[in-house]
Amino acid sequence: MKAPIRVGLSRVLLAALLAVVSVEVTAALADDAANQKIIDYYRRKQNVPPEVEITITNITDSKIPGVKTATLKMSRGGQSQDSQILLSPDGKYVVFGELEDVTSDPFKAVAAKITTQGKPVRGPKDAKVTIVEFSDFQCPYCARAHQTMSDQVMKEYDGKVKLVYKYYPLPFHPWAEPAAIATACAYDQDPDSFWKLYDFFFTNQQQINPQNVKEKAQEELKGTKVNIDKWNDCFDNKKTLDRIKADMAEGQSVGVSGTPAFLINGRKISGAQPFQNFKAVIDDELQRSGGSKS
Repeated sequence: MKAPIRVGLSRVLLAALLAVVSVEVTAALADDAANQKIIDYYRRKQNVPPEVEITITNITDSKIPGVKTATLKMSRGGQSQDSQILLSPDGKYVVFGELEDVTSDPFKAVAAKITTQGKPVRGPKDAKVTIVEFSDFQCPYCARAHQTMSDQVMKEYDGKVKLVYKYYPLPFHPWAEPAAIATACAYDQDPDSFWKLYDFFFTNQQQINPQNVKEKAQEELKGTKVNIDKWNDCFDNKKTLDRIKADMAEGQSVGVSGTPAFLINGRKISGAQPFQNFKAVIDDELQRSGGSKS
């Protein structure tokens, strides 16, 4: 009698196990379908080109009860860009943004994550206000923001603010990374030459392409303190690429998901905003720090 009982129990356990597996497979398929809807929606909303792969990973419970958090990853040619999203358990509703704790001081915490030592800087080192720019030399919105920053912000607040540049070349801009490498290689020899290329790339985007970016940079560096042979070796061997990737990782750690992005004493301004938007934040930070406004 014992053998039939064991067989009966084994069949019951096997059936239960198969039922659990079936539920898990069905749930996984449902999650995949929901994720694909989110990906399709985001691709259309942001006009992401088809060669950029989008995936959703790390789906976990967020600090908000009943809400999930996940990582949205865009990949192309070995490069990737991550951003955080919030979503309902059924995947129907999504927030493409970041979760913040309003009981803490977010600006101080953000500013503490940013490394400015050894980075390209315009303005006095002891300025009360630090503007950190995460940007992409091929991005048209970055060019507009550059004009606002150079023609208005840095002139209006001359001696009161400093601008620190951080690299954030987007994977779907083919000459953005080579331009970043070019400027970083120039900076290593002559910091002033960095800013020469910085202004050149942003004001001459229409003339530059992946094939001529090196030649254009070489022409612009004539007459500077940069040794072209050393610069060529640095550029051709991508000796500054790790530094560029480190800037991008740092940007992602403080919520940068696109360009341009500016952190003013840790307070983020995203996109090509008008001068008045920068002015409001800078004036407030100057007042808080005991400095005078414009």
